[in-house]
Amino acid sequence: MEIPKLDYLWQHVHHWASIDPDFPYIRFKWKKYNAKQFAETIDHLAEAFLSLGVEKGDTIVTILPMIMEYPLIYLAANSIGAMCVPMDVKFRPAEYRRFIPHVNPKLVVLIGKARGYDIANTIQELNPGFNPNIKYFLIGRDEFGTPFDSLLEKDYGLSEELKQRRKELNPDEGALIIFTGGTTGVPKAAMLTHRNIAHASYLEATYIHEKGIPLGLRPRFKMINAFPPSHAGGSVEIMGTAIVAGCEIVLQEQWNPYNILRATRKWKLQLIGGVPTMYAITLSLPDLDEFDTSSLILAIVSGEKLSMDLLTGMRDKICPNILNAYGSTESGPEVTFTDIGDPLEELANGYIGRLLPEQEMKIVDKENNELLPGEIGEMLFKGTLTIPGYYKMPEENKATFTKDGWCRSGDLGYITKDGKIYIKGRLKFIIRVGSYTVLPSEVESVVLEHPKVAMAAAVGVPDKIYNEVVWIAIVPEAGQDVDEKEIIELCNKELANFKVPKKVVIMKELPITRLAKVDRPTILQQFIEKYNLK
Repeated sequence: MEIPKLDYLWQHVHHWASIDPDFPYIRFKWKKYNAKQFAETIDHLAEAFLSLGVEKGDTIVTILPMIMEYPLIYLAANSIGAMCVPMDVKFRPAEYRRFIPHVNPKLVVLIGKARGYDIANTIQELNPGFNPNIKYFLIGRDEFGTPFDSLLEKDYGLSEELKQRRKELNPDEGALIIFTGGTTGVPKAAMLTHRNIAHASYLEATYIHEKGIPLGLRPRFKMINAFPPSHAGGSVEIMGTAIVAGCEIVLQEQWNPYNILRATRKWKLQLIGGVPTMYAITLSLPDLDEFDTSSLILAIVSGEKLSMDLLTGMRDKICPNILNAYGSTESGPEVTFTDIGDPLEELANGYIGRLLPEQEMKIVDKENNELLPGEIGEMLFKGTLTIPGYYKMPEENKATFTKDGWCRSGDLGYITKDGKIYIKGRLKFIIRVGSYTVLPSEVESVVLEHPKVAMAAAVGVPDKIYNEVVWIAIVPEAGQDVDEKEIIELCNKELANFKVPKKVVIMKELPITRLAKVDRPTILQQFIEKYNLK
């Protein structure tokens, strides 16, 4: 079965609908669409967006978990040249206040409540500070916004207008905006083009076929997508790969190890993917041996450095064949892949594989001089998967992208003479909590709003499950006493839960560098030594 190489993700849905209209393409709980229904519903919703005046280049914000409505909105928006901007349901007011005005959406589609958060109420309270022309559509019961289902109930009669709009699309225009930690500064609005998304999905789908089919993988294998839409893994790496490969997609509202294990047993899954934290949590389950994972042929892991204990646990208790990958929102969801049979010891030593087709990489020193094979420096990438830049952030573009199109990863590594790539560390101070990235400045800016706090510095401390968790050091204002609970409560109110510090350490002063900047490596080392962290 040949996988076509197309310019747009939504074209793949129509391709598979024309070949096998009754194929069960996508499902979420009791909702399901065969290929023909999926394509038709995307077209219907695209006409609804046209009727609302959505133009090329407009943005549509979603605040949704991975439920059926998200891929419909994502693909319908892309098919008319609008950019989908998925925001995490875990975001709190400080994040919405920053992100929504930045992208200035034409529409916002949100769920009333999710994960214990009253999202509709939060957005309604913040709404006076947003553009008054934004239209809100709600999934769930709430008085705020127009019911989303109403968009699918009308007959718009705009099929010709839809065809014309799609003829005007350019694959190098924006299709998706993901807010990511990037490598420096505040969270950045990474803008992925249609080509970035479609080609990344195509490369991963064909690579999985190449490596998996000789092992018995079905060409149209089932895939579970439990990643949040706001993560490149959820919207591109898993969603896109499954759509391009014509797989049956099973959506799950949130990741839970037991749900994945039950789905593996129920659907006889042959492939799963996740970040190391997900596998570590799964391996920690006391009753893991009670679940049958014998159907699994391939396990793909990406996102953090791997330990030998984790790799052997994955191999022995979850899946015998492991593919490690490396990527980022900016350089491409995955730009490298290891091979079946690569020694686990190499993966634990930082081996992340070789470049995928049409991708380039170089290693540079602090002065941007290219280094020789084997020398460690910052990894820079360029290719069809590299995004053109951040949305409306010219200064951040200058910091991350070179004039000739190279993307700075912020990660340290080296490449061998025969093209094998190893990652060895992190250049910047990104904190990676499971599959999420957190910038110290995000947490510090909230904590510094507390009237008793004079200085603050957030760092990522080692964690056996999440790779890192956030701790924060604070210096109180003169004569003030700061209670840890006050800081945690403030962060819980303003930040997504994965950004909330797990510990607040009160210090008399923060160490600084010779350039008078907060010395985070020293703070981290002090924490590790004082609290015996490993």
